[in-house]
Amino acid sequence: MTVTNSFGNIIANDLEEFQMIAGDEQLLVYTIYNNEGGLVDLTTATCSVSIFKYGDPANLLLSLPGVITALPTVGEFTAEFPSASSVNLSGVYQHQPTIVDYLGSTHIPSQGKIVIFPSTEN
Repeated sequence: MTVTNSFGNIIANDLEEFQMIAGDEQLLVYTIYNNEGGLVDLTTATCSVSIFKYGDPANLLLSLPGVITALPTVGEFTAEFPSASSVNLSGVYQHQPTIVDYLGSTHIPSQGKIVIFPSTEN
């Protein structure tokens, strides 16, 4: 799954919605652009992804560490949503990438929905 968003423009739920079954693993890929449409250089940033129940950002379920993609794609980062973290989940959630730049400023450029279906294995 690849999602693309603009650094500086917040648009609710503009990231690709995806579905999964509890216990599945997902690799989330984020491409971050600035207001002019160029890639944001993330090499000095810290990136993460917050996952929470839909509409309830104060109730954080998971914070997934981001891994900045190697050159030449300096505007991408990935986060692994491991099966151990999704195994007991079911319902509608939101994923929200967070970037802390070299000045310490926090940016949340976008968010999207995750639908997790219960597993028959649990």
